[in-house]
Amino acid sequence: MSHTPDLDDWASEEFGAAELGDARLTRRFVMLARRLSTSPHCSFPQSFNASELKAAYRFFDNPQVDVDGVLGAHIGQTLCRMQQVPIVLAV
Repeated sequence: MSHTPDLDDWASEEFGAAELGDARLTRRFVMLARRLSTSPHCSFPQSFNASELKAAYRFFDNPQVDVDGVLGAHIGQTLCRMQQVPIVLAV
């Protein structure tokens, strides 16, 4: 049985709480995650058209975007998922 998650819901749930100092940056981050999740095996130039690629590079070059801001929401969602199961294996 294969389950295909709704990518809109997944990206919003996973990264919608990212604290990047500006709601527009958070929306851009969700959009980037949503787009990249459709082709995780591809590079940025393969995943985005020209204008999206430029926007992605501008996003990651923004001084407000840092590792804590990008990973914070993801780590929080991971911890929530871990609390829903009795055993978590870290391989």
